Amino acid sequence: MRLATAFVLIPAVLVLTWMEHWDWGFSILISVFAAIGLYEYYAIVRARQISPETIGGILAGTAITLSGHFNNPTLTNFMLYGGSLLVSALHIVRGQHSVAGLASSLFGVFYVGWLGAHITLLHSEPEFGPALVTVLFVAIVLNDSAAYLFGSLLGRHRLAPKVSPHKTWEGAVAGLVFALLGLWGLHYASAAWNVPILPGWSAPRYLHCGATLSIVAQVGDLAESCLKRDAAVKDSGALFPGHGGVLDRCDGFLFAAPVLYYMFHFFAPY
Repeated sequence: MRLATAFVLIPAVLVLTWMEHWDWGFSILISVFAAIGLYEYYAIVRARQISPETIGGILAGTAITLSGHFNNPTLTNFMLYGGSLLVSALHIVRGQHSVAGLASSLFGVFYVGWLGAHITLLHSEPEFGPALVTVLFVAIVLNDSAAYLFGSLLGRHRLAPKVSPHKTWEGAVAGLVFALLGLWGLHYASAAWNVPILPGWSAPRYLHCGATLSIVAQVGDLAESCLKRDAAVKDSGALFPGHGGVLDRCDGFLFAAPVLYYMFHFFAPY
């Protein structure tokens, strides 16, 4: 079931990523995922007997993610401020006056909304947008798949037993290796086959990017596991059979997308 879901979902997202004149379609899809992810996140918060600003947080976070479509990080940052202001005002008006409620509400706006906005920011980059999203997908999908497969087959040493007892060092290393291989493959395609749509980075830069994305994605995965374990929740949702919810599937993407976005700009000229 896990593989079947991946075989359907990944090609569908990549096709939408590369379709010309469908920029809005991709941004809306990511924003819908953000809205669902926020709903799942606030459900986790409520499982801890904390009362967050669910509706305001979902609206604010989704708007922030969608703002990345306009390729203006200043606008996205301003939307983060506006969303935080809205959620804080709603919390005050509702009369809860809870540190945990306000903090968890604001964190959701940042965690899903602002981090997720970097996926739409990547896609909106002139010339290289779809290629950057492809780089992100190749690195994270290979990292997650290899970590799961090799961790299940060969894993012996627990990576973070108090957070996620099934994740192992063997799986983490396998994820790193396959992310490196995936981005080296993209570099080879760009250089050997003269694919101008891919960033013309050197091999060390592609490998640097692959290693960084793998590491931060695994941190993101463990961070989401922290949330679920504290709330005694197994999966954030059930949207993707075999994978769980949006947060379960996209936790690595949320941490990796901002890194790739800023690395792309730091790596200029390309």
